[in-house]
Amino acid sequence: MRRGRHSAFAACLILAIAAAPGAALAQTVDELYASGVKARQAQHFDDAADLFRRALALKADNADALVQLGFAELGRNDLPAARDAFSRALSLAPAYRDASFGMAQVEFRSGNLDAALPLAEKVAEAEPGNADAAALLENIRKAKQASQAKPVPAAAAPAKKPPHRRPDPVAIQLEQGRRLRAAGKLPEAETAYRRALKLSPRNTDTLVALGLVVGSTQRFDEAGRFFDRALAIRPGLLDARLGKVRLAIWQGDAPRARALVGDVLASAPDNVEALSLDARIALLEADYQRAGQSLQRALALDPRNAEALVGLGDVRRAEGDDEAARQAYGQALAIEPASADIEQRLAAPPPRKWRLDLGSEVSDLTDGLGDWTDSSAGLSYPLSPQTTISGRTRLATRFGNTDVQIEGRVDQAFSPAFSAYALAAATPDADFLARYSLGAGASWQVVAPAKVFGPLSLNVDARYDNFADADVTSIQPWLQGYLLDGRLGLSARWVHAEDDIGTRADGYVLRADLAVTPHVNLFGGYADAPEISDGTLVPTRTVFGGFSVDVSDPLTLRASIAHEQRPTFDRSIFGLGLTARF
Repeated sequence: MRRGRHSAFAACLILAIAAAPGAALAQTVDELYASGVKARQAQHFDDAADLFRRALALKADNADALVQLGFAELGRNDLPAARDAFSRALSLAPAYRDASFGMAQVEFRSGNLDAALPLAEKVAEAEPGNADAAALLENIRKAKQASQAKPVPAAAAPAKKPPHRRPDPVAIQLEQGRRLRAAGKLPEAETAYRRALKLSPRNTDTLVALGLVVGSTQRFDEAGRFFDRALAIRPGLLDARLGKVRLAIWQGDAPRARALVGDVLASAPDNVEALSLDARIALLEADYQRAGQSLQRALALDPRNAEALVGLGDVRRAEGDDEAARQAYGQALAIEPASADIEQRLAAPPPRKWRLDLGSEVSDLTDGLGDWTDSSAGLSYPLSPQTTISGRTRLATRFGNTDVQIEGRVDQAFSPAFSAYALAAATPDADFLARYSLGAGASWQVVAPAKVFGPLSLNVDARYDNFADADVTSIQPWLQGYLLDGRLGLSARWVHAEDDIGTRADGYVLRADLAVTPHVNLFGGYADAPEISDGTLVPTRTVFGGFSVDVSDPLTLRASIAHEQRPTFDRSIFGLGLTARF
């Protein structure tokens, strides 16, 4: 990317115009940078250097801030500090001409004319209209000519001893915390930030940093209090407002996050962080077009913004383009090579789109009635992030008869909160299963996850079955909610069935699901509901339970057991199944 003094000045001017009137007190990297540029241009070099160092404490790989810090140190005549800043900038962006120009000035002032000359020549050649570079080049050449004309070169004037500056302990702790957080060491980062807060209890940078690291560990209430403390000290503080946006995103509360980020963008429409968060919210809402547009705006303003590149990778992955996602993650990792979060995204295996479900049940009937079997195989594939198609075959045996049923189904997610499905099934030469069936259903998340409660969903399933001697219609509205951060799920289902001669039957099903560990789940329940058997509504009471184990990422094993009480016999059911993703 071509960099020049004019482009850097234009970027600074845009930031200065977009910033709030109190920009000198703002806490974002962009605003600290813009305030530092203003201070340097006003020749307040001490203030400028402090502002740039604060910006770098928040984002150490900001090449623009490093270059401006170098020029501020030149203004203070601290040549070693200026050399360090320009060197770091060039290590991040070797083609950054402003950094080369600054380094040429450092070498010239230090008397290193042989080192200064090629640097100045490179900048002057690349920017023929750069009057400052041309003047520096001329001065270097004159100095070389003068030194070569004398038999004994005059000793270079000793550089003014840089003023002694005591390191800022708060900035040291903030930088340490930033590095630890980037490496994924959240407890250690929190310790560093708390040390900084103890040194300066009203430092809003520290309060915001603590809110972010505490929120990352899902202590949302405590994180919110840190952001509120920062806002109490500096009302309207952009970093704290954006922190509250992140908090809402982490809690999965897209409507609240959308309202908060909308307020930020209303006053700072070109804030790169706000645009990246707007995209993150759109991703939660499955609005991939809006997410992509917001991220492209952010990258147009700051092409080296790692968060925007990560967000773009997440969008591409959600759209099913894993190759494009990895490309974006790779670009982000080049900017932030120590980021454990980006490395985890790159280490994730390509998404497995196909899903195979196999299951088999054996039923033992009382009164010497023998056994029933019921086996199925299903295969599904997502055509898009919103649409999934699936097919299923079922092989069932009862009293010496065998039926084979074929089913097709389409699932459609209209939003993250609402989805629906439709299915059709047919049984050629049916003996006891329905000759054909039509079904549909929908699910609506009415309450988003919040702390230990949620989500809460309203659902409905409807089905029409055509048997040889009867038609049966059933409808099953049901409610499902989660507790304990989603680990405990509870559902209650009402079952209503009616045949073509007006026979009606009603009942209910209660079920609980518990995630014992991230890989082991238990379920159990009780039902007192009609069973549709060969076109007949049979009153049935059932106790059931089972478990599933994620043996590996692509493989899940299942087992279940149930006992039914019917008017004419009891049935004990034993089931095994697996799900494979590839």
